Parts: sequence; structure tokens; C-alpha cells
Amino acid sequence: MRVTFLTHYPGRGGSTFVTAQLAGFFRDCGHQTQIVVADDSEDAIVDDYIVVRRRSGEGWRGRMIEYKRTIDQTRPDVVYSISGIEELNVLRFLSMPRVRHFSSLERNEYVDIPYLLPQVTQFLESITANTPDVLAHVRAGGGDRFAGWVAPYRIAPAFLDAPSLSETTTNRGGLKVCFIARLERVLKRAHWIPEIVARCKQAGQRFRWHIFGEGPMEPWMRKTLESQRNVGDVSFHGWVDSQTLARELPAYDVFFLCSRSEGLPIAMVEAMLCGLACVVPAIPAGITHVLEKGGGWLYPAASPAAAANALIEAARDPTLLQRKKREAQGIARGMFATRAVEEQLKRLEAGVKKLTFNGNRLSIENAADMRAVPLGALLRRKLISSLGAMRPHRQIC
Repeated sequence: MRVTFLTHYPGRGGSTFVTAQLAGFFRDCGHQTQIVVADDSEDAIVDDYIVVRRRSGEGWRGRMIEYKRTIDQTRPDVVYSISGIEELNVLRFLSMPRVRHFSSLERNEYVDIPYLLPQVTQFLESITANTPDVLAHVRAGGGDRFAGWVAPYRIAPAFLDAPSLSETTTNRGGLKVCFIARLERVLKRAHWIPEIVARCKQAGQRFRWHIFGEGPMEPWMRKTLESQRNVGDVSFHGWVDSQTLARELPAYDVFFLCSRSEGLPIAMVEAMLCGLACVVPAIPAGITHVLEKGGGWLYPAASPAAAANALIEAARDPTLLQRKKREAQGIARGMFATRAVEEQLKRLEAGVKKLTFNGNRLSIENAADMRAVPLGALLRRKLISSLGAMRPHRQIC
């Protein structure tokens, strides 16, 4: 079986990680795979991919014609779309079994998953998600007419082999907070970090921060922290490899996010396996599913003040914090143990092999363009962009 994977770009990010893992799994099962991306990246983390050529002045129809042509050249038996709006749109014009992966239930000015679903479900033969709660939400939104499977993360052995936390371990010194994400402002809201650091300090909690990641907000964050005289409390580590991260994480206490939207970040799972409690937004997909039985604190991420208050609460009771850390490690080990993950992936592979084309497709020449968001949200986005207040990273659009 030839499986062609679609994703918006090959650079560092959660969707690329999923693409690489699933392509590797299908190759391990004896299938031929090819990755097709909308745009290239200087920091590609996948090999052997094809970039869809962009033509000057092309409209959306011209783009779909070029995308479909590129896919057809790979002669796929199945097309598996992982991320990206174009990568979802083009599925409407294909004549082979189509699978779409949903990592989250994202709703913002750039993409609204519940709004998109009715436009595309008849052109899909199957869906997948990282966690069963996202799968259930998508099926309830119109995807119950076809098969769906969980496509869990394959976790690197370095994290699965992290030492177990002792029942008697106690927290020494100030809270050590770990933030792992791309340093951008639209989804990850990294620009909140300096204010959160300052608010915690004003409340008498001088945490030690460790930031892993890179992105356009880093220079501004460093400058702001320096102006606040808090730069000494924050260490920027950049991106590090899995082995290094697995060695570093057990020394920290809390994995923290202040994201606007998320699915289930792989970094959060890795941190939990290393014994970090989570202080993360109460987003109704992925994150909430994993933490519903403990392992951290969920909070409404409406402002930097709310995020700071959640961290202060986590530091209030060291005994409770240690219990949450042990819970987090136990939950992650139970959900992402190698045997359980491989069984889920085998069910996915067996199901994909049985898929047949449902006969639904559109002509590019006669179809209407797919809308990623309602008209009102689109107008708000254009207004914000015209004011220069929000410039998203390309992987969002």
C-alpha cells in the first residue's frame, strides 16, 4: 500500500512530529510512504519530502490544481492529511481513500474546526486523533458516518525510562518551572511569560524558569525580562534533542503552558513521564482528557494574571505538589506505555488497509472555496492584521 502524507510544512512542530511518526510506523509495516508539504522550512525534521510548487498570482483554484497534481504524482492508494487548511481542502478533489488527523478542536480567527467539519466530512473515509476525546468530538460534529481511530504518540525510550519519583521526595527551594514551546504570540502566547514571571515575584514567589524553544518573540522576551530585572530568574535553552531533554526534565517541578489552543502537546507527555506536574490551560481537548484523573492543575487561561495565580496555587502546598508529580508520571506511563501504543497503531493500520473510496469528490473548476472560519471571524482577522496587532506563524493558517 502506498500512503501519501500531507502536512503544512516540514519544520519543528507537533504536526510534523506526528507526520514523521506515522510515516515511520507505516513504513515499518511494509508500506511505501511519501510526505507532501505546502511550504519548505530551513529547520526540516523529516527527510524525503516533496514541496508543492507555488506560482506567482495563483488563486485558490490554481493552488488546488497544483496540490492535486503533486499528490497524484505519488500514485497513492491512501492519502493521510495531518495538518493545514490547504491539506484539508484538497481532499475534496481526490479519488482515493482519505484520512484526516485532528490534533485539537481549535477555534480562533484562523481556523474553526467545528465550522469546518460540515464542509469536509462527506469527502473523508476516516479520521484519527491523538486522544479519544478529540475523536469523539469530531465524530459528534458530523464525522460519525465513517471509521475513526486513535493515533497515539510513540514516545522516545529516554522518557519512558525516566526514574520513578520516590514517595518521600520533597520539593527543595523555589519552584522550578519548565516551558517548552515555540516562542510566538498567537497560539502559545509566549509574550505573556515576562508578565507572569513578574506577577509571581510580586506575590512573593520567585520561581526558577527554564524555557525550551525558539521563535520570533525570544528577543522581545529577553529585553522585557531584563527591563524588569527578572532576567536572572529565566534560562533560555533553545531547542534540545530528546536525550538532553530527558536528562534535564527530572530536575524541574512543573510543566507550564499559557496557550490559547492546544491538542495534546508531546512535550507535556514527555514532562509528565519525567515526573513534572502540569499547570496548563483547561482546553476541552487532549490536555483535559489526560489530566482528568489528576497530575496537575487546569486553569482558565484568560490572562497572564490567571496563569500566574495558577502557578502560585501549585506552589502553595509542597506535599500536594509532590503528589501531583507522582500522579502525572503514573498517568503518562499508563497511557503511553509502548505496548498500549503499538496495539492502537496496529488497529489503525489494519483499518486503513480496508478503506475504500466513498465516491464523493468535487471538481476544482466548479467547487466553491472552503472557509476555515465564519465570515465574522474572517473580517475580525483582516481588521487585526491591518492594524499590525497579530501576525501569525504560517503553520496556523
